[in-house]
Parts: sequence; structure tokens; C-alpha cells
Amino acid sequence: MTEEEVKIMEALEKLNNTKAETNSAFNETAENKQFAQAYKPIAPPEEYEYKRPSEDNDDGDGDNSNALGEQKPLEPAIKKEELSSFSKVKDLLKKQQAESVNTKSTISFSLVDRKKVYIPIPVYLCEVDGKIVINITVNDKGYVTDAYLNNSSTSNNDCLIEHALEYARDSQFSPDPTKKTQVGSITFYFIGKN
Repeated sequence: MTEEEVKIMEALEKLNNTKAETNSAFNETAENKQFAQAYKPIAPPEEYEYKRPSEDNDDGDGDNSNALGEQKPLEPAIKKEELSSFSKVKDLLKKQQAESVNTKSTISFSLVDRKKVYIPIPVYLCEVDGKIVINITVNDKGYVTDAYLNNSSTSNNDCLIEHALEYARDSQFSPDPTKKTQVGSITFYFIGKN
């Protein structure tokens, strides 16, 4: 591995280790574009001309023997060490990309092409904990016009449900004049007092 690759991996590992829990909501439907630049395909140079390898090369370059006619082993186009270090960096980038949104949040929402303007941070007034999912309808101005319990919630506790519905109704998202109404959801992870 080159020094540059080592530095990149160390920097990415430091970033991964500094993530903290938060009450800030994140959009589960948002695509991460942080590393999109690194994965954009580039055009080959104009003077590049692809030559298909063939068995009957007239120029002798395809021969894997030396001047004495001794066979020499074929070298792969990419060395194993390079491939291994590339794979490690690629895996780390995938992990970083997956974690670039702090998913250790107590709130998440699913609303395509919308951003959070305001979602109240849950105050833990209930004795129990649980995940409460609230389906919401949002108008073109970003205001929640309807909120009801989703059956994927992990608790039937009235205290949790009541607070989640209240927080969902008070939430606001970015306006989108092209969508008169849009259905989504907000998930609250309540941590009980006990």
C-alpha cells in the first residue's frame, strides 16, 4: 500500500470513529452524493486506441518468451498488492458512504426529495421505550396535514404514540410546489425514563 493510500485510510477511519449519537433527523430516502465524484466514469484519452489481444500477433509483443526462447511467466495487468489495497480503500469508502448520514439518531424520516425544516426533538416523558412510526401527509408548502400510526411500530404504548403523533403534526419539511400532497413517514426512537 502506498503512503497516500495509508493516509486516506487513516483519515477515513478517524472520521468513522468520531460519529456521535444525535437527535437530529435524517432523510432515509436521500442519496449520498459525497463520493459520487470518485465514481464518475471518465473518457479515455483521445489518442487511446483499444487493441484486442490476439493469439497471432505479427509484432511478437504477445509472446511470453525472452530472447533466448525461454518461457517467462505472464504478469497480471494489476498486481495483487495493488488490487488488495484498492479493495481495502473501496470497502472503507463503501462503509463511509453508508454511514455518512448519522443513522444513530432518535428520529428519521422518509420523504422523497424533501428536507427537514423542523422536527421537534422527542422529550422522553414516557416510562417505556420503543420505536413509533407515524405515516404523514405533507402539502406543497411542507406542512404536515395528516398523521397516523404505522403498524411497523414496536410499541402499543399510548404515551409514546400520543407524543409521536404530536411531534409529527408539528413537523415541517421543505416546500415542493410540484407535489400538492406527498405521503411519507417519521420514525421516533423513544428511550424510556427507566
